[in-house]
Amino acid sequence: GSHTILRFVVLPVLLLSGSRTLPIFFPRSYSLTPDLTKNNKGTVMASAALICDSEPWKDLKEHVNVIEKKHLRDLMNDVERCQSMMVEIDGILLDYSRQRVRLDTIGKLLKLAEAARLRQKIDMMYNGDHINSTENRSVLHIALRAPRDKVICSDGKNVVPDVWYVLDKIKEFSERVRSGSWVGATGKALKDVVAIGIGGSFLGPLFVHNALQTDPEAADCARGRQLRFLANVDPVDVARNISGLNPETTLVVVVSKTFTTAETMLNARTMREWISSALGTQAVAKHMVAVSTNLTLVEKFGIDPANTFAFWDWVGGRYSVCSAVGVLPLSLQYGFPIVEKFLNGASNIDNHFYSASFERNLPVLLGLLSVWNVTFLGYPARAILPYSQALEKFAPHIQQVSMESNGKGVSIDGIPLPFETGEIDFGEPGTNGQHSFYQLIHQGRVVPCDFIGSIKSQQPIYLKGEVVSNHDELMSNFFAQPDALAYGKSPEQLLQDSVPDHLVPHKTFSGNRPSLSLLLPSLDAYNIGKLLAIYEHRIAVEGFIWGINSFDQWGVELGKVLASQVRKQLHLSRTKREPVQGFNFSTTTLLTRYLEEEFLIFGYWVWLMSFSELKDRHVAATATVNTLRDRLNEKRQQLLDTDGGPVLSGALVYSLDWTPEKNRIVSASQDGRLIIWNALTSQKTHAIKLPCAWVMTCAFAPNGHSVACGGLDSECSIFNLNSQVDRDGNIPVSRVLTGHKGYVSSCEFVRDQDTRLITGSGDQTCVLWDVTTGQRISVFGGEFPSGHTSDVLSISINSSNSNMFVSGSCDATARLWDTRIASRAIRTYHGHHGDVNSVKFFPDGQRFGTGSDDGTCRLFDMRTGHQLQVYSQQQANNDQDIPIVTSIAFSISGRLLFAGYSNGDCYVWDTLLAEVVVNLGKLQNSHEGRISCLGLSADGSALCTGSWDKNLKVSFRSSTL
Repeated sequence: GSHTILRFVVLPVLLLSGSRTLPIFFPRSYSLTPDLTKNNKGTVMASAALICDSEPWKDLKEHVNVIEKKHLRDLMNDVERCQSMMVEIDGILLDYSRQRVRLDTIGKLLKLAEAARLRQKIDMMYNGDHINSTENRSVLHIALRAPRDKVICSDGKNVVPDVWYVLDKIKEFSERVRSGSWVGATGKALKDVVAIGIGGSFLGPLFVHNALQTDPEAADCARGRQLRFLANVDPVDVARNISGLNPETTLVVVVSKTFTTAETMLNARTMREWISSALGTQAVAKHMVAVSTNLTLVEKFGIDPANTFAFWDWVGGRYSVCSAVGVLPLSLQYGFPIVEKFLNGASNIDNHFYSASFERNLPVLLGLLSVWNVTFLGYPARAILPYSQALEKFAPHIQQVSMESNGKGVSIDGIPLPFETGEIDFGEPGTNGQHSFYQLIHQGRVVPCDFIGSIKSQQPIYLKGEVVSNHDELMSNFFAQPDALAYGKSPEQLLQDSVPDHLVPHKTFSGNRPSLSLLLPSLDAYNIGKLLAIYEHRIAVEGFIWGINSFDQWGVELGKVLASQVRKQLHLSRTKREPVQGFNFSTTTLLTRYLEEEFLIFGYWVWLMSFSELKDRHVAATATVNTLRDRLNEKRQQLLDTDGGPVLSGALVYSLDWTPEKNRIVSASQDGRLIIWNALTSQKTHAIKLPCAWVMTCAFAPNGHSVACGGLDSECSIFNLNSQVDRDGNIPVSRVLTGHKGYVSSCEFVRDQDTRLITGSGDQTCVLWDVTTGQRISVFGGEFPSGHTSDVLSISINSSNSNMFVSGSCDATARLWDTRIASRAIRTYHGHHGDVNSVKFFPDGQRFGTGSDDGTCRLFDMRTGHQLQVYSQQQANNDQDIPIVTSIAFSISGRLLFAGYSNGDCYVWDTLLAEVVVNLGKLQNSHEGRISCLGLSADGSALCTGSWDKNLKVSFRSSTL
């Protein structure tokens, strides 16, 4: 039998409230027809009958033959018809006279709506019935913008108070952030917001944000603030979103209902590490908030559950822009009052959709016309063409709402449909689209078009001497294009215009191409809300007519499942070298090629060689090398024609560095001293006594005027050599960098940047410092899973790309880092069987060398991780007692590798042949103890070695190495 349901309907009773009209709600009852019933769970169930079996549907199919004989040129001549096809609601004018319909076509479409029980389905949606039957849920995005006193129920509960509880919470929180009463971990105001979400959690808020950016009122409220949206799991999106942002002033909003969405949570973890690496893990609670229903996972992530904003399962993702998903980030940017106007605009259309007669109902008319175009006239696509740059993200958002909602092939009862549903939506703001795809819609395929314009521009410009304003120029096209599509231009007209005969076919426009126009009074927050709601309800109408479920999205699930299988395979292949298996031939081939050929390093595509290619190239290189061997032997003696240089005496030397102009050397020693030497005269120019008893590392700044050093006290001190000395002859410290929790083992200034320094430490981390302020910019390693698991002993910055550096550690590995993304190492390099004491980049910036306790030096390809060469004393002299490699350096050409050893040897290796050229440790006046450090001058003409025999020795060469 039928079910009687108590309903509320909006009657046009008006109350004065400023200039706004408020509805009064009166109860209404109706009976469900037999083909719309509810099961014992409250889920709406339809009968198995399809709408295509109805008489109105069959009538429309026959009516197509009538319309095919009519051209829009003729239909547009009927003034009465055109006048009846213009509907104005609250300042928005719809003109659908350029659709391929007559007045009786509209009548037939309205009868189709009646046959599809459109009115009852709308009522069920507003009543909170579970019209999303496959997920057993209500569909109540209308409740997200309902007035505070409205009653909208789901499962017998009025949900409006819950909605307003969240809205009030957003208002209070956003006002605190915007006013500066809520600040970040360092006390700075949070003026930049990054919202992380995907799909509906991204496209809807992005559309509204773009639309409001240039609205004068909204722009004034957003002055000095930034809002960015991070959606794509591609690390390029991360890099673009954090570019130019300071973690101290950034608030991150993580949007995930379950807090398990793979892409969103990976991006969230990346942003968490970006914040914690700069500010510490305790900063997460002050710099990250969530929009979610899973408080347990939110708290586990590190976000305070009190800073979580709820939404509900009766809100579909693509309809969630009016929930906390969109309202929170938009309120943080523009203030809640602006966003409330947007919500009020959407609510206005909600009331109109529910109460207006179908003949004057904008969403209903638009939905019926879409059904007519897609299913009866056979036009599968729709172009959304807003003549406003502010609406540039409107088409992408509606593309998702429409195609995810109505891209279905079965009825709501699971019956395969014998007709087409859904539209292929695309679009671009005019006039950009005119120079992109309008050629196709004028002379190629027929694509029904939605032209959207506004009477007032958000940013009006009128230049003196111009015929019209900029906005008038834009809108001239808005008015002209629909007529061009409708009327076209016939061959007869072209001949009258004296077009050459051979060009007539090319310049003929067939016309008869349908479009409609929506003219808005302006693009403020209120009208943007109305525009969104019109399209949301239009899409629902289409689904109601077709008899499909417009509110589930099972089509996106299968790809996710298969992607998880690929993800597991990639992990196994990357980490355990397991072959690709379990896929079809095509996918196996593509995956294998991907794993061999291509690797993405944080936003930079790098082409790699497969092992087979490496082998082929090695064979070719060997042949070339053999022909050059004799020439190389001759060159060696020339290159290593060494003039005895000065011997600089001091204490046990641990580190040294050259100035860029090559004539000065700084050395760090065990007795806590820094000494600056003149390499040509052996004279000390500066002697600095440090509080630290053991200085382990030192480095000149690129300008040569400052020097940095670090040691056992876990600090790194900066000295300005131009500073005035004190009474004891010491230079005062200009800056102390504190933050490491272990000894500072290595330091290096970023090339051409005197204010940036990277340090390595026994606390297993590297740190990028701002020397000017003494603040840490980024921390690399430590708590992050991809960091070193033991002391960092050495670092080297890539001279070709100063964003990249490599570190060596007691964990027997080297790791590659990108200073722009500190959350994880890009690649880990294995092969050594002892501490990696020294790392140095090859001159080409594509390779780097290492020296280790295992007595070997190794050359690695930075991009692939392949070990290209091993340089071992054992293979050189068959000595079973292999000394430790303490320090390495490359010649300017990269042909020679200098390696210092714990037994006093200093081998010069031919990097190509892996042969020893000479052992400098066996020459006259060589060191008598462990070589602890070595380095080449900037031009490669001099080599300096430091030793535990308390000497530095400088050798000058007759030609640059």
